[in-house]
Amino acid sequence: MSMRSRLFALVAIPVALLQAHATDPFAFFEPSVSLTADERKRLDSGGNIARVVPAQERDIAVFAAVPVSVGADRFVAWVRRIEALKKTSYVLAIRRVSNPVRLEDFDSLTVEPGDLEDIRNCRPGKCALKLTAAEIETFQNTIRERGAGWKPAVEAGFRQVMLHRIQAYLAKGHEGLSDIRDVSPPHSPASAFAGVLRRSEFLTRQLPQHAAFLGKAPAQTADIESFVYWSKELFSRKTVISATEVSIVRPDRDGLPEVVIASKQIFATHYMDASLGVTAIVRDGPSKRYLTYLNRTDVDVVGGFFGGLVRSILQRRLRNEAPGILIGLRERLESGEPPAAGAPQPHGSGQTQH
Repeated sequence: MSMRSRLFALVAIPVALLQAHATDPFAFFEPSVSLTADERKRLDSGGNIARVVPAQERDIAVFAAVPVSVGADRFVAWVRRIEALKKTSYVLAIRRVSNPVRLEDFDSLTVEPGDLEDIRNCRPGKCALKLTAAEIETFQNTIRERGAGWKPAVEAGFRQVMLHRIQAYLAKGHEGLSDIRDVSPPHSPASAFAGVLRRSEFLTRQLPQHAAFLGKAPAQTADIESFVYWSKELFSRKTVISATEVSIVRPDRDGLPEVVIASKQIFATHYMDASLGVTAIVRDGPSKRYLTYLNRTDVDVVGGFFGGLVRSILQRRLRNEAPGILIGLRERLESGEPPAAGAPQPHGSGQTQH
């Protein structure tokens, strides 16, 4: 081989590698996730994949992917009808809130008897729910004032808590939320979410504007559509009431997904101090599409003496359930357009996106 040929070969090899990397539909999730050849083969044959992602601190993270036959327009239409998209036997109640949010948005929200009793016994630093000191004091005052009729009054008060927290979040982001005073030392929702976002390096690297949107108070932008919903879901035989902000981005740069949907936890009553789920449709050439999901959650049950065991159990459960979640989501997307508002809600595979 001539000197010129050898030089050409040395240049051509890295160029070929860069081209291959540029066409990798899953490169969006690097460095958090890099698919193996076996995983790509499984997806190409119509199967699904799910894996636990190496996590830091109190995080638990999982990645999953399945082939899908619909594009961004159908996905966005379903996301806008979040009640229909997420409603399953595990989602006991759900509603997209108004803009601006109103107390009437929580009319259908009920608090389970066990949670009502836990609220009755709450004290700052000794509370089974993730409440603030001011919220705990208000509930205790209500219980003393209402006597035997305290339960409906506390339930009504909880709807007020939901309203006030979402209003505070929409005004100032997580910085507008006070410290949580459950069974652990006072801790900040803002710090918890900032850590989850910081450890989601792929999003900061690939979509810095979207990451910046997630990291501060919500604001109307031309490129990002967002809304808030609340839900009451069953987790391990315990109900969790939460509020979530959904943001939708349609990247216009080659090599990025057709659409990226970020689900940012505003707050939850149990288990989770912060959570960020990113669902995207990625393309591989002109005809192949994949529905992908990466969730990173800061959970409050992985510390202490049994922390490692609890983390292992939760990771295994998430990995086992993730394919069913995505398959159920794919079934709805591929079933056609979402039902109109007010139409009967579908019940899918019995899975729910945690």
